[in-house]
Amino acid sequence: MQTQGSLAQTNLASLLEAMQSERATGTLALQQGPETCSLYFLFGHLFHATGDLGQGEEAVINALGWTDGNFTFDPRAKLPAEETIKAATTELLQEAERRRGSDHAASNGSAPTGVEDAEPEAEAEPDAVPAAVEAPGAEQEAADNEPAWPAASRDAVRENAVTETLAPGPLPAMAPGANQIFGNPDAPPISDLYPLPSGKPIYEGLKSAFVDFPKLLRTLDSDKHTGYVRLDGADFAGVLLLHDGHVLEALFSAGELTQGERAFQNFRRRMERGEGLLDVIELAGETVVALAQLLTARPMFTGLLGRFVNFSALLEYLAEEKVDGSVLVTGGSETGVILLRKGQIHGAYTQSQRELTQSPSTIDNLAGERTARIEVKAGAGSPAGIDIEAALRATF
Repeated sequence: MQTQGSLAQTNLASLLEAMQSERATGTLALQQGPETCSLYFLFGHLFHATGDLGQGEEAVINALGWTDGNFTFDPRAKLPAEETIKAATTELLQEAERRRGSDHAASNGSAPTGVEDAEPEAEAEPDAVPAAVEAPGAEQEAADNEPAWPAASRDAVRENAVTETLAPGPLPAMAPGANQIFGNPDAPPISDLYPLPSGKPIYEGLKSAFVDFPKLLRTLDSDKHTGYVRLDGADFAGVLLLHDGHVLEALFSAGELTQGERAFQNFRRRMERGEGLLDVIELAGETVVALAQLLTARPMFTGLLGRFVNFSALLEYLAEEKVDGSVLVTGGSETGVILLRKGQIHGAYTQSQRELTQSPSTIDNLAGERTARIEVKAGAGSPAGIDIEAALRATF
């Protein structure tokens, strides 16, 4: 995909056709003199446009008349959540051509010939917005032709990636009391999805109806993406945790918390219905390992009432035992998480403050709330991973 050039040499109509054929994602910025226009694409689908000439379909049709100026395409730009374009690209091109014909005829003092009576050509649905999952063979062929995301962001993550193996295997013994759970083993399980730390956004707030889910997963696999994909709806939330492109774990919450392939299928079902907004986030490899432990490790302490616990002493004990795991505080004003690596704080965050910090003070304050509960997970965890191709072939 050409990333910059002159509209005099490559007009907007050609650019739109190239975007669709190459299933491009990103922002196309146009400028002609003092006027500008930005067009937003997701997997080749033009869903929003805005600029000095207005927004939506009118902005695109007006920009199609530009014969001079320049363009730049940014495949890493943050995409907006607005959707102002419903028409297919071919419809926009036809309307721009019709208006040019009308203007030309008006300038000659006659009505355009054959425009009013012409039957519009049948339109196919834009292939960038699949109504259902395509056959695995067709998806794989599309994946082979999809341009990979730029390598710069991937390399930045790989520099921080750890070499720790996350292959399936038996759970290792935990800190003291290896097969015992201390506290209140009968405490009700946590039914909400754990909050996740912020990272580098690749895509944010994408409408799932625009996203080819199998294609997205295969692109993340080929790019060896490390981080997570999160889907949020009015009454549900789901997350896929990835390391080097492989889906380590899936969680889904819609009244109850599910995990593994069942959660993945719940996630997939909502994607195919076009429900919710999607975020794709990059994280350092070591943070993903710590999150895998949060999601899969066994509880060491559970159901502890925070107001009866010396939180600082608890953290000191976990440091002395060099615990790999996490501390989760729930039930208060919000949920807080501390990720531990060999007993040291790898990062702490809450639902409202998701930037990782080395200070546990905010979590300490949450633990002191009257209704707070504390859970400690310890051990390396054992995420078996999810076979994406097999999961995508499965029927609901």
